[in-house]
Amino acid sequence: MGFKHDLRSTPINIKNSPDAVFTFMLEQGWSDGLPVIPPTTDRVRAMLNYAQRDASELVGYINPDAGSATIEKIAVNAVMAGCLPEYMPVLIAAVKAITEPDFNIHGIQTTTNPVSPLLIINGPVRELIRLNSGRGTLGPGYRANATIGRAVRLMLMNIGGAKPWSTDMAVHGGSGKYISCMGENEEESVWEPLNVERGFAANESTVTVVGTQGFSNCLTFYKEPESFLTMIASAMADISDNNYLLAAGNPLVILTPGHASIFKEHGYTKERVKEELFERSKVPLDQFPKETSVITYEDGFAMDGDRVCPCQSPRGHNSSGFRWARTVSRALRR
Repeated sequence: MGFKHDLRSTPINIKNSPDAVFTFMLEQGWSDGLPVIPPTTDRVRAMLNYAQRDASELVGYINPDAGSATIEKIAVNAVMAGCLPEYMPVLIAAVKAITEPDFNIHGIQTTTNPVSPLLIINGPVRELIRLNSGRGTLGPGYRANATIGRAVRLMLMNIGGAKPWSTDMAVHGGSGKYISCMGENEEESVWEPLNVERGFAANESTVTVVGTQGFSNCLTFYKEPESFLTMIASAMADISDNNYLLAAGNPLVILTPGHASIFKEHGYTKERVKEELFERSKVPLDQFPKETSVITYEDGFAMDGDRVCPCQSPRGHNSSGFRWARTVSRALRR
């Protein structure tokens, strides 16, 4: 089967100098503030050849501008971010996921909250592209993690139109808006991996996108599940967080293999841990300022008696810090 690689992008002639390219990209608003790799015709075609998809194929529309995320545009931004051609299937699946209506990319792109998509990669593709799924998975130091996450950010800006203080209204911004891509350490996990939990086969490579606004480290030098649950739930119970104030989705909790093993050794399933954290992170209503009437939003579906829940249920859609940003997973196609 032949694939059409006729490029529609307008060629631009720039002085062959890193400084000149960087300055031009900044002036055009095409950079995230960091230097980029020039998306030359040869580099873009290398991406397209690996993807084995027509350059004009539409993957989805990225809001708020409803920009057309074609295979060619994905390839251009991938080159700029420093990606290798082997990353293209991951990026295509990521675009499919973030453009699903349930994910609400329009809200994520335009809110004052510093929320941003986090990519979680599962399956054999992690080894193929040398993605770091172990210690330091959220960075820095690994090309696949760094450049895949960055390519998504460039697409959100260049295709979706989310420019700081223009359409991206995040008050302070956040480091997650640069790079947010990790792999699940399936090999050391005591539970089923995320792709299986979400209905895919164990040998199926997937990209899951989660709306996150940042991470809070939880120091836990303990040997008993009860202690872990207490500490993690207390870290989740932040009454100023969007989860509580706007009845958002579930927080994202990332455990080390060692901590997960302690739960497993004491008979805890992943589902039980979720249920325990859901119950323990509910906050009494009287701990909120009296003027916080917004917590009863939409008939108070985030309420349990006189306690405010961090999410709708322990089995709901995962999102951290943003209302209606539901987790979406997509399989890779090659």
